[in-house]
Amino acid sequence: MSRARSLFFALLFLVLPVLALPLLAEDRDDDSRFETRYGKNFALPAGGRVTITHGFGDLVIRTHNGNDVQVRATIRSSDEDLGKKIRITAGPEGGGVSITTHFPEVRNHRGHLSYSVDMTVTVPANTPVIAENQFGNIDARGLGGAANLRNKQGSIKAADMRGPLTLGNSFGAIEAVNSGSDLTVNNANGAITIRKVEGSLTAANRFGSVTVTDVRRGATIANANGAIEAMDIGGTLNATNNFGSVKASTIGAATQITTSNARVELSNVQGPATVKNSFGSVEANNIAGALTIDGSNSRVEASTVKGNVTIDNGFGPVKLRGITGSAKIQNGNGDIVIEDLSGALNAVTRFGAVRAERVRGNVDVNSSNGNVRLTDVGAAKVRATFGAVFVERVNGAIDVVNSNGAISVSGLRGAGCQPVTLRTNFSSIKVELPEGVGYTVNARTSFGRINTELPITTTSISDETIVGTIGRGGCKLDLANSNGNITIERD
Repeated sequence: MSRARSLFFALLFLVLPVLALPLLAEDRDDDSRFETRYGKNFALPAGGRVTITHGFGDLVIRTHNGNDVQVRATIRSSDEDLGKKIRITAGPEGGGVSITTHFPEVRNHRGHLSYSVDMTVTVPANTPVIAENQFGNIDARGLGGAANLRNKQGSIKAADMRGPLTLGNSFGAIEAVNSGSDLTVNNANGAITIRKVEGSLTAANRFGSVTVTDVRRGATIANANGAIEAMDIGGTLNATNNFGSVKASTIGAATQITTSNARVELSNVQGPATVKNSFGSVEANNIAGALTIDGSNSRVEASTVKGNVTIDNGFGPVKLRGITGSAKIQNGNGDIVIEDLSGALNAVTRFGAVRAERVRGNVDVNSSNGNVRLTDVGAAKVRATFGAVFVERVNGAIDVVNSNGAISVSGLRGAGCQPVTLRTNFSSIKVELPEGVGYTVNARTSFGRINTELPITTTSISDETIVGTIGRGGCKLDLANSNGNITIERD
Protein backbone atom coordinates (compact mmCIF):
# COMPACT_ATOMS: atom_id res chain seq x y z
CA MET A 1 0.00 0.00 0.00
CA SER A 2 2.59 2.55 -1.12
CA ARG A 3 -0.24 4.89 -2.13
CA ALA A 4 -0.75 6.28 1.37
CA ARG A 5 2.97 6.77 1.82
CA SER A 6 3.07 8.80 -1.42
CA LEU A 7 0.20 10.94 -0.21
CA PHE A 8 2.03 11.57 3.04
CA PHE A 9 5.14 12.80 1.33
CA ALA A 10 3.08 14.92 -1.09
CA LEU A 11 1.56 16.67 1.90
CA LEU A 12 4.95 17.06 3.51
CA PHE A 13 6.09 19.21 0.58
CA LEU A 14 2.84 20.96 -0.31
CA VAL A 15 1.16 21.71 3.02
CA LEU A 16 3.91 21.43 5.60
CA PRO A 17 2.16 23.61 8.20
CA VAL A 18 -0.79 21.25 8.27
CA LEU A 19 1.32 18.24 9.16
CA ALA A 20 1.02 18.72 12.86
CA LEU A 21 -1.34 15.74 12.42
CA PRO A 22 0.74 12.55 12.78
CA LEU A 23 -1.92 10.47 11.06
CA LEU A 24 -0.10 8.78 8.22
CA ALA A 25 3.11 6.90 8.77
CA GLU A 26 5.96 6.83 6.31
CA ASP A 27 6.00 3.04 5.96
CA ARG A 28 2.91 1.48 4.35
CA ASP A 29 4.55 -1.85 3.51
CA ASP A 30 3.38 -3.34 6.79
CA ASP A 31 -0.30 -2.35 6.61
CA SER A 32 -1.26 -5.93 5.75
CA ARG A 33 -0.81 -6.88 9.40
CA PHE A 34 -4.51 -6.09 9.89
CA GLU A 35 -7.23 -6.28 7.26
CA THR A 36 -10.98 -6.50 7.54
CA ARG A 37 -13.87 -6.00 5.14
CA TYR A 38 -17.13 -4.12 5.42
CA GLY A 39 -20.22 -4.78 3.34
CA LYS A 40 -23.81 -3.64 3.72
CA ASN A 41 -26.81 -2.76 1.54
CA PHE A 42 -29.32 -0.01 2.28
CA ALA A 43 -32.72 0.69 0.76
CA LEU A 44 -32.87 4.09 -0.94
CA PRO A 45 -36.18 5.97 -0.75
CA ALA A 46 -37.55 7.25 -4.05
CA GLY A 47 -35.86 10.53 -4.94
CA GLY A 48 -33.31 10.06 -2.17
CA ARG A 49 -29.71 11.21 -2.28
CA VAL A 50 -26.50 9.45 -1.34
CA THR A 51 -23.97 11.40 0.73
CA ILE A 52 -20.45 10.05 1.24
CA THR A 53 -17.81 11.47 3.60
CA HIS A 54 -14.59 9.54 3.24
CA GLY A 55 -10.89 9.82 3.98
CA PHE A 56 -7.53 8.07 3.90
CA GLY A 57 -8.20 5.80 0.96
CA ASP A 58 -9.68 5.52 -2.48
CA LEU A 59 -13.37 6.02 -3.16
CA VAL A 60 -15.03 4.32 -6.14
CA ILE A 61 -18.62 5.11 -7.12
CA ARG A 62 -20.57 2.96 -9.57
CA THR A 63 -24.20 2.40 -10.56
CA HIS A 64 -26.52 -0.60 -10.97
CA ASN A 65 -30.11 -1.27 -11.96
CA GLY A 66 -31.30 -2.05 -8.45
CA ASN A 67 -32.96 0.23 -5.87
CA ASP A 68 -30.49 -0.15 -3.02
CA VAL A 69 -27.15 1.37 -2.06
CA GLN A 70 -24.33 -1.13 -1.72
CA VAL A 71 -21.28 -0.24 0.39
CA ARG A 72 -18.14 -2.35 0.22
CA ALA A 73 -14.88 -1.39 1.97
CA THR A 74 -11.53 -2.85 2.91
CA ILE A 75 -9.89 -1.57 6.10
CA ARG A 76 -6.14 -2.03 6.44
CA SER A 77 -3.74 -1.04 9.19
CA SER A 78 -0.20 -1.80 10.29
CA ASP A 79 -1.55 -1.93 13.86
CA GLU A 80 -4.40 -4.26 14.79
CA ASP A 81 -5.72 -2.17 17.67
CA LEU A 82 -5.86 0.90 15.46
CA GLY A 83 -7.50 -1.03 12.62
CA LYS A 84 -10.27 -2.22 14.93
CA LYS A 85 -11.03 1.37 15.93
CA ILE A 86 -11.67 2.50 12.36
CA ARG A 87 -15.41 2.57 11.78
CA ILE A 88 -17.83 3.03 8.90
CA THR A 89 -21.28 4.35 9.68
CA ALA A 90 -23.93 4.08 7.00
CA GLY A 91 -27.69 4.21 6.90
CA PRO A 92 -30.82 6.25 6.15
CA GLU A 93 -30.54 9.98 6.74
CA GLY A 94 -32.53 12.97 5.50
CA GLY A 95 -34.58 10.95 3.03
CA GLY A 96 -31.45 9.35 1.55
CA VAL A 97 -28.44 7.31 2.59
CA SER A 98 -25.38 8.71 4.36
CA ILE A 99 -21.98 6.95 4.50
CA THR A 100 -19.08 8.14 6.67
CA THR A 101 -15.68 6.75 7.64
CA HIS A 102 -14.37 7.49 11.14
CA PHE A 103 -10.74 7.35 12.26
CA PRO A 104 -9.49 7.48 15.84
CA GLU A 105 -7.14 10.17 17.03
CA VAL A 106 -3.64 8.83 16.59
CA ARG A 107 -0.47 9.88 18.39
CA ASN A 108 2.46 7.86 17.23
CA HIS A 109 5.91 9.34 17.70
CA ARG A 110 7.85 6.37 16.36
CA GLY A 111 6.66 6.89 12.76
CA HIS A 112 5.78 3.24 12.00
CA LEU A 113 2.02 3.44 11.68
CA SER A 114 -0.18 3.24 8.61
CA TYR A 115 -3.82 2.67 7.71
CA SER A 116 -6.30 3.07 4.87
CA VAL A 117 -9.89 2.42 3.87
CA ASP A 118 -10.65 1.68 0.22
CA MET A 119 -14.38 1.99 -0.45
CA THR A 120 -16.71 1.17 -3.32
CA VAL A 121 -20.27 2.53 -3.27
CA THR A 122 -22.81 1.32 -5.83
CA VAL A 123 -25.99 3.39 -6.24
CA PRO A 124 -29.15 3.25 -8.37
CA ALA A 125 -28.52 4.72 -11.82
CA ASN A 126 -30.26 8.11 -11.47
CA THR A 127 -29.37 8.83 -7.86
CA PRO A 128 -27.98 12.25 -6.89
CA VAL A 129 -24.62 11.87 -5.15
CA ILE A 130 -22.54 14.13 -2.94
CA ALA A 131 -19.11 12.70 -2.13
CA GLU A 132 -16.07 14.08 -0.31
CA ASN A 133 -12.69 12.48 0.19
CA GLN A 134 -9.37 13.32 1.86
CA PHE A 135 -6.02 11.65 1.24
CA GLY A 136 -7.20 9.38 -1.55
CA ASN A 137 -8.61 9.27 -5.06
CA ILE A 138 -12.21 9.47 -6.28
CA ASP A 139 -13.29 7.42 -9.29
CA ALA A 140 -16.94 7.82 -10.38
CA ARG A 141 -18.60 6.39 -13.47
CA GLY A 142 -22.06 6.28 -14.99
CA LEU A 143 -24.00 8.45 -12.52
CA GLY A 144 -27.31 9.62 -14.00
CA GLY A 145 -28.32 12.13 -11.35
CA ALA A 146 -26.70 15.34 -10.24
CA ALA A 147 -23.28 14.73 -8.69
CA ASN A 148 -20.97 16.84 -6.55
CA LEU A 149 -17.54 15.28 -5.97
CA ARG A 150 -14.94 17.02 -3.82
CA ASN A 151 -11.44 16.01 -2.85
CA LYS A 152 -8.55 17.53 -0.93
CA GLN A 153 -5.48 15.40 -1.56
CA GLY A 154 -5.92 12.99 -4.44
CA SER A 155 -7.16 12.76 -8.00
CA ILE A 156 -10.73 12.82 -9.29
CA LYS A 157 -11.87 10.85 -12.32
CA ALA A 158 -15.45 11.08 -13.57
CA ALA A 159 -16.65 9.34 -16.73
CA ASP A 160 -19.97 8.79 -18.50
CA MET A 161 -21.87 11.07 -16.14
CA ARG A 162 -25.33 12.03 -17.41
CA GLY A 163 -26.54 14.59 -14.89
CA PRO A 164 -25.17 18.00 -13.89
CA LEU A 165 -21.69 17.49 -12.46
CA THR A 166 -19.56 19.53 -10.06
CA LEU A 167 -15.96 18.58 -9.32
CA GLY A 168 -13.66 20.26 -6.81
CA ASN A 169 -10.14 19.49 -5.66
CA SER A 170 -7.28 21.04 -3.69
CA PHE A 171 -4.18 18.95 -4.44
CA GLY A 172 -4.57 16.55 -7.34
CA ALA A 173 -5.60 16.17 -10.95
CA ILE A 174 -9.19 16.24 -12.21
CA GLU A 175 -10.31 14.30 -15.28
CA ALA A 176 -13.85 14.33 -16.67
CA VAL A 177 -14.81 12.34 -19.76
CA ASN A 178 -18.19 12.17 -21.52
CA SER A 179 -20.30 14.42 -19.33
CA GLY A 180 -23.94 14.47 -20.47
CA SER A 181 -24.99 17.78 -18.90
CA ASP A 182 -23.47 20.98 -17.53
CA LEU A 183 -20.07 20.61 -15.87
CA THR A 184 -18.41 22.78 -13.22
CA VAL A 185 -14.79 22.13 -12.24
CA ASN A 186 -12.67 23.90 -9.63
CA ASN A 187 -9.10 22.96 -8.82
CA ALA A 188 -6.27 24.58 -6.91
CA ASN A 189 -3.12 22.54 -7.47
CA GLY A 190 -3.38 20.02 -10.27
CA ALA A 191 -4.16 19.58 -13.92
CA ILE A 192 -7.70 19.65 -15.30
CA THR A 193 -8.51 17.46 -18.31
CA ILE A 194 -12.00 17.52 -19.85
CA ARG A 195 -13.20 15.62 -22.90
CA LYS A 196 -16.70 15.71 -24.35
CA VAL A 197 -19.29 17.76 -22.49
CA GLU A 198 -22.85 17.80 -23.83
CA GLY A 199 -23.79 20.90 -21.84
CA SER A 200 -21.87 24.03 -20.88
CA LEU A 201 -18.57 24.11 -19.00
CA THR A 202 -17.21 26.29 -16.20
CA ALA A 203 -13.64 25.48 -15.15
CA ALA A 204 -11.22 27.26 -12.82
CA ASN A 205 -7.69 26.44 -11.71
CA ARG A 206 -4.78 28.09 -9.91
CA PHE A 207 -1.65 25.97 -10.36
CA GLY A 208 -2.01 23.50 -13.20
CA SER A 209 -2.99 23.23 -16.82
CA VAL A 210 -6.56 23.16 -18.16
CA THR A 211 -7.17 21.07 -21.28
CA VAL A 212 -10.67 21.03 -22.75
CA THR A 213 -11.89 19.18 -25.83
CA ASP A 214 -15.35 18.86 -27.37
CA VAL A 215 -17.84 20.98 -25.43
CA ARG A 216 -21.28 21.15 -27.03
CA ARG A 217 -22.24 24.51 -25.57
CA GLY A 218 -20.22 27.43 -24.25
CA ALA A 219 -17.16 27.29 -21.99
CA THR A 220 -15.83 29.66 -19.34
CA ILE A 221 -12.29 28.88 -18.26
CA ALA A 222 -10.15 30.70 -15.70
CA ASN A 223 -6.59 29.90 -14.71
CA ALA A 224 -3.86 31.68 -12.80
CA ASN A 225 -0.60 29.81 -13.30
CA GLY A 226 -0.95 27.20 -16.01
CA ALA A 227 -1.70 26.76 -19.67
CA ILE A 228 -5.23 26.73 -21.11
CA GLU A 229 -6.05 24.69 -24.20
CA ALA A 230 -9.61 24.65 -25.55
CA MET A 231 -10.64 22.84 -28.74
CA ASP A 232 -13.98 22.11 -30.38
CA ILE A 233 -16.20 24.41 -28.31
CA GLY A 234 -19.72 24.51 -29.76
CA GLY A 235 -20.74 27.84 -28.20
CA THR A 236 -18.99 30.90 -26.85
CA LEU A 237 -15.59 30.74 -25.17
CA ASN A 238 -14.40 33.01 -22.39
CA ALA A 239 -10.86 32.21 -21.23
CA THR A 240 -8.91 34.16 -18.60
CA ASN A 241 -5.35 33.54 -17.46
CA ASN A 242 -2.53 35.32 -15.64
CA PHE A 243 0.72 33.40 -16.08
CA GLY A 244 0.01 30.79 -18.70
CA SER A 245 -0.54 30.46 -22.42
CA VAL A 246 -3.98 30.19 -24.03
CA LYS A 247 -4.59 28.09 -27.14
CA ALA A 248 -8.10 27.89 -28.59
CA SER A 249 -9.29 26.42 -31.87
CA THR A 250 -12.58 25.52 -33.56
CA ILE A 251 -14.91 27.73 -31.52
CA GLY A 252 -18.55 27.90 -32.58
CA ALA A 253 -19.40 31.44 -31.45
CA ALA A 254 -17.92 34.61 -29.99
CA THR A 255 -14.58 34.22 -28.22
CA GLN A 256 -12.95 36.36 -25.54
CA ILE A 257 -9.45 35.67 -24.26
CA THR A 258 -7.60 37.59 -21.56
CA THR A 259 -4.11 36.78 -20.32
CA SER A 260 -1.21 38.73 -18.92
CA ASN A 261 2.12 37.09 -19.44
CA ALA A 262 1.98 34.36 -22.06
CA ARG A 263 1.28 33.45 -25.67
CA VAL A 264 -2.21 33.39 -27.20
CA GLU A 265 -3.06 31.23 -30.21
CA LEU A 266 -6.56 31.49 -31.64
CA SER A 267 -7.91 29.81 -34.78
CA ASN A 268 -11.13 28.76 -36.52
CA VAL A 269 -13.61 30.95 -34.68
CA GLN A 270 -17.18 31.11 -36.04
CA GLY A 271 -17.86 34.57 -34.65
CA PRO A 272 -16.14 37.71 -33.37
CA ALA A 273 -13.04 37.40 -31.21
CA THR A 274 -11.50 39.67 -28.59
CA VAL A 275 -8.01 39.13 -27.19
CA LYS A 276 -6.31 41.08 -24.42
CA ASN A 277 -2.69 40.36 -23.57
CA SER A 278 0.03 42.27 -21.72
CA PHE A 279 3.34 40.47 -22.15
CA GLY A 280 3.04 37.77 -24.77
CA SER A 281 2.45 37.25 -28.47
CA VAL A 282 -1.00 36.97 -30.08
CA GLU A 283 -1.70 34.87 -33.16
CA ALA A 284 -5.20 34.72 -34.66
CA ASN A 285 -6.17 32.80 -37.80
CA ASN A 286 -9.43 32.16 -39.61
CA ILE A 287 -11.83 34.38 -37.66
CA ALA A 288 -15.37 34.56 -39.07
CA GLY A 289 -16.27 37.87 -37.40
CA ALA A 290 -14.58 41.02 -36.18
CA LEU A 291 -11.25 40.75 -34.38
CA THR A 292 -10.17 43.06 -31.55
CA ILE A 293 -6.72 42.75 -29.97
CA ASP A 294 -5.41 44.80 -27.06
CA GLY A 295 -1.74 43.96 -26.55
CA SER A 296 0.44 46.14 -24.38
CA ASN A 297 3.72 44.41 -25.16
CA SER A 298 2.91 41.82 -27.79
CA ARG A 299 3.85 40.55 -31.19
CA VAL A 300 0.54 40.40 -33.06
CA GLU A 301 -0.23 38.36 -36.17
CA ALA A 302 -3.66 37.83 -37.70
CA SER A 303 -4.75 36.25 -40.98
CA THR A 304 -7.98 35.32 -42.76
CA VAL A 305 -10.35 37.52 -40.79
CA LYS A 306 -13.84 38.01 -42.27
CA GLY A 307 -14.64 41.15 -40.35
CA ASN A 308 -13.09 44.39 -39.22
CA VAL A 309 -9.83 44.29 -37.25
CA THR A 310 -8.96 46.65 -34.40
CA ILE A 311 -5.54 46.45 -32.76
CA ASP A 312 -4.14 48.57 -29.95
CA ASN A 313 -0.58 47.60 -29.10
CA GLY A 314 2.25 49.10 -27.12
CA PHE A 315 5.55 47.40 -27.90
CA GLY A 316 5.77 44.84 -30.67
CA PRO A 317 5.26 44.29 -34.41
CA VAL A 318 1.81 43.91 -35.96
CA LYS A 319 1.18 41.87 -39.11
CA LEU A 320 -2.18 41.35 -40.84
CA ARG A 321 -2.90 39.24 -43.89
CA GLY A 322 -6.11 38.37 -45.70
CA ILE A 323 -8.59 40.69 -43.95
CA THR A 324 -12.07 40.97 -45.48
CA GLY A 325 -13.10 44.10 -43.58
CA SER A 326 -11.27 47.25 -42.55
CA ALA A 327 -8.35 47.56 -40.16
CA LYS A 328 -7.61 50.10 -37.46
CA ILE A 329 -4.19 49.76 -35.85
CA GLN A 330 -2.52 51.78 -33.13
CA ASN A 331 1.01 50.68 -32.29
CA GLY A 332 3.40 52.46 -29.98
CA ASN A 333 6.74 50.87 -30.76
CA GLY A 334 6.81 48.32 -33.55
CA ASP A 335 6.46 47.79 -37.27
CA ILE A 336 3.08 47.41 -38.99
CA VAL A 337 2.73 45.13 -42.01
CA ILE A 338 -0.55 44.76 -43.93
CA GLU A 339 -1.15 42.41 -46.86
CA ASP A 340 -4.43 41.82 -48.70
CA LEU A 341 -6.97 44.05 -47.00
CA SER A 342 -10.41 44.46 -48.57
CA GLY A 343 -11.48 47.53 -46.61
CA ALA A 344 -9.85 50.74 -45.43
CA LEU A 345 -6.71 50.99 -43.33
CA ASN A 346 -6.01 53.40 -40.50
CA ALA A 347 -2.56 52.87 -38.97
CA VAL A 348 -0.70 54.84 -36.32
CA THR A 349 2.78 54.10 -34.99
CA ARG A 350 5.39 56.08 -33.11
CA PHE A 351 8.56 54.03 -33.48
CA GLY A 352 8.21 51.63 -36.35
CA ALA A 353 7.84 51.27 -40.10
CA VAL A 354 4.55 50.79 -41.94
CA ARG A 355 4.19 48.59 -45.03
CA ALA A 356 0.83 48.02 -46.70
CA GLU A 357 0.26 46.02 -49.88
CA ARG A 358 -2.92 45.23 -51.80
CA VAL A 359 -5.35 47.36 -49.85
CA ARG A 360 -8.59 47.94 -51.76
CA GLY A 361 -9.85 50.71 -49.52
CA ASN A 362 -8.35 54.02 -48.61
CA VAL A 363 -5.21 54.18 -46.47
CA ASP A 364 -4.54 56.65 -43.66
CA VAL A 365 -1.11 56.32 -42.00
CA ASN A 366 0.49 58.33 -39.23
CA SER A 367 4.12 57.45 -38.52
CA SER A 368 6.46 59.35 -36.25
CA ASN A 369 9.75 57.50 -36.59
CA GLY A 370 9.80 55.00 -39.42
CA ASN A 371 9.51 54.54 -43.15
CA VAL A 372 6.12 54.16 -44.85
CA ARG A 373 5.66 52.05 -47.98
CA LEU A 374 2.26 51.72 -49.66
CA THR A 375 1.74 49.49 -52.71
CA ASP A 376 -1.50 48.73 -54.60
CA VAL A 377 -3.81 50.74 -52.38
CA GLY A 378 -6.80 53.03 -52.75
CA ALA A 379 -6.47 56.70 -51.83
CA ALA A 380 -3.41 57.34 -49.65
CA LYS A 381 -3.04 59.83 -46.81
CA VAL A 382 0.27 59.82 -44.91
CA ARG A 383 1.56 61.92 -42.06
CA ALA A 384 5.22 61.21 -41.21
CA THR A 385 7.92 62.83 -39.10
CA PHE A 386 11.23 60.98 -39.38
CA GLY A 387 11.24 58.50 -42.23
CA ALA A 388 10.83 58.17 -45.98
CA VAL A 389 7.43 57.66 -47.66
CA PHE A 390 7.10 55.47 -50.76
CA VAL A 391 3.74 55.26 -52.53
CA GLU A 392 3.29 52.96 -55.54
CA ARG A 393 0.31 52.01 -57.69
CA VAL A 394 -2.41 54.07 -56.05
CA ASN A 395 -6.02 54.13 -57.24
CA GLY A 396 -7.08 57.36 -55.54
CA ALA A 397 -5.94 60.72 -54.30
CA ILE A 398 -2.56 61.06 -52.59
CA ASP A 399 -1.90 63.38 -49.66
CA VAL A 400 1.52 63.07 -48.00
CA VAL A 401 2.97 65.42 -45.41
CA ASN A 402 6.45 64.58 -44.18
CA SER A 403 8.63 66.58 -41.83
CA ASN A 404 12.06 65.07 -42.23
CA GLY A 405 12.08 62.45 -44.94
CA ALA A 406 11.90 61.81 -48.66
CA ILE A 407 8.67 61.28 -50.62
CA SER A 408 8.45 59.07 -53.70
CA VAL A 409 5.21 58.53 -55.66
CA SER A 410 4.73 56.36 -58.75
CA GLY A 411 2.15 54.27 -60.55
CA LEU A 412 -0.89 56.57 -60.35
CA ARG A 413 -3.67 54.34 -61.69
CA GLY A 414 -6.99 55.79 -60.66
CA ALA A 415 -9.54 56.57 -63.35
CA GLY A 416 -10.03 60.25 -64.05
CA CYS A 417 -8.42 62.98 -62.00
CA GLN A 418 -6.67 61.93 -58.78
CA PRO A 419 -5.21 64.96 -56.97
CA VAL A 420 -1.69 64.72 -55.55
CA THR A 421 -0.43 66.79 -52.60
CA LEU A 422 3.12 66.21 -51.35
CA ARG A 423 4.98 68.22 -48.70
CA THR A 424 8.27 67.64 -46.90
CA ASN A 425 11.25 69.34 -45.26
CA PHE A 426 14.93 68.50 -45.34
CA SER A 427 14.72 65.87 -48.09
CA SER A 428 13.54 65.30 -51.66
CA ILE A 429 10.23 64.82 -53.49
CA LYS A 430 9.94 62.64 -56.58
CA VAL A 431 6.69 61.99 -58.42
CA GLU A 432 6.09 59.94 -61.56
CA LEU A 433 3.04 60.95 -63.64
CA PRO A 434 1.18 58.86 -66.22
CA GLU A 435 0.94 59.95 -69.82
CA GLY A 436 -2.25 61.61 -71.06
CA VAL A 437 -3.46 63.05 -67.75
CA GLY A 438 -3.68 66.83 -67.33
CA TYR A 439 -2.36 68.40 -64.13
CA THR A 440 -2.45 71.87 -62.69
CA VAL A 441 1.01 72.22 -61.17
CA ASN A 442 2.09 74.25 -58.16
CA ALA A 443 5.63 73.24 -57.21
CA ARG A 444 7.83 75.26 -54.87
CA THR A 445 10.95 74.65 -52.81
CA SER A 446 13.44 76.50 -50.67
CA PHE A 447 17.12 75.69 -50.89
CA GLY A 448 16.59 73.20 -53.69
CA ARG A 449 15.80 72.83 -57.40
CA ILE A 450 12.77 71.72 -59.41
CA ASN A 451 13.39 69.29 -62.28
CA THR A 452 10.76 67.99 -64.69
CA GLU A 453 10.77 65.51 -67.58
CA LEU A 454 7.26 66.50 -68.65
CA PRO A 455 6.58 69.72 -70.52
CA ILE A 456 4.86 72.32 -68.39
CA THR A 457 3.05 75.33 -69.74
CA THR A 458 4.11 77.80 -67.12
CA THR A 459 2.54 80.92 -65.75
CA SER A 460 5.36 81.40 -63.24
CA ILE A 461 8.77 79.77 -63.23
CA SER A 462 12.09 80.02 -61.36
CA ASP A 463 14.67 77.67 -59.95
CA GLU A 464 12.50 77.24 -56.86
CA THR A 465 8.95 77.65 -58.24
CA ILE A 466 6.92 76.30 -61.13
CA VAL A 467 3.26 77.17 -61.61
CA GLY A 468 1.52 75.94 -64.74
CA THR A 469 -0.19 73.01 -66.45
CA ILE A 470 0.74 69.61 -67.80
CA GLY A 471 -1.40 68.74 -70.81
CA ARG A 472 -4.81 70.28 -70.44
CA GLY A 473 -4.39 70.74 -66.69
CA GLY A 474 -7.25 70.32 -64.28
CA CYS A 475 -5.94 67.67 -61.85
CA LYS A 476 -4.23 69.12 -58.77
CA LEU A 477 -0.49 68.54 -58.38
CA ASP A 478 0.72 70.45 -55.33
CA LEU A 479 4.38 69.92 -54.38
CA ALA A 480 6.12 71.82 -51.55
CA ASN A 481 9.60 71.40 -50.11
CA SER A 482 11.67 73.48 -47.73
CA ASN A 483 15.15 72.11 -48.02
CA GLY A 484 15.39 69.73 -50.93
CA ASN A 485 14.80 69.10 -54.62
CA ILE A 486 11.54 68.33 -56.44
CA THR A 487 11.59 65.98 -59.40
CA ILE A 488 8.71 65.26 -61.84
CA GLU A 489 9.21 62.24 -64.07
CA ARG A 490 7.29 60.16 -66.61
CA ASP A 491 5.82 56.92 -65.30
